[in-house]
Amino acid sequence: MISHHFIGTGGWSDTLRRGQRDPARLLDEVAGHVQACHLQVMATQAVPFDNGGLTLVWVLAESHLVLHVWPELESATVDLHVCNYGASNAANAGALRDRLAATYFATGGQWSTLVAGTATDAEAGLEPVMGADGDLLVAEG
Repeated sequence: MISHHFIGTGGWSDTLRRGQRDPARLLDEVAGHVQACHLQVMATQAVPFDNGGLTLVWVLAESHLVLHVWPELESATVDLHVCNYGASNAANAGALRDRLAATYFATGGQWSTLVAGTATDAEAGLEPVMGADGDLLVAEG
């Protein structure tokens, strides 16, 4: 099984600036992006903080999406993790990352990507990389 993990950070867009004032609406809006990318939302949660900050969580059938908003810094981070189970979700995960970048970061944000999997996955055309703990990590080929 291959796992696609994207971490994004950057200044927030006007859309996110407005959306952070209405967490329920933002949960629904992002869930629409998730569904448009052929992924499935199982549960959602919004946690507001006293300083106006906000953490939003979408539990996906394929794993999870977390959005942290810091209004005092006018910035946000995204943690998107999507697993392949039975079929590749690489295109779906990449499409969701692109939608989130375009919609919620002022300049698309800065993104890091990790693709992890098994040796069988590496043999399918992905370049294997060993992690510090000896587990096989797989970089996109």
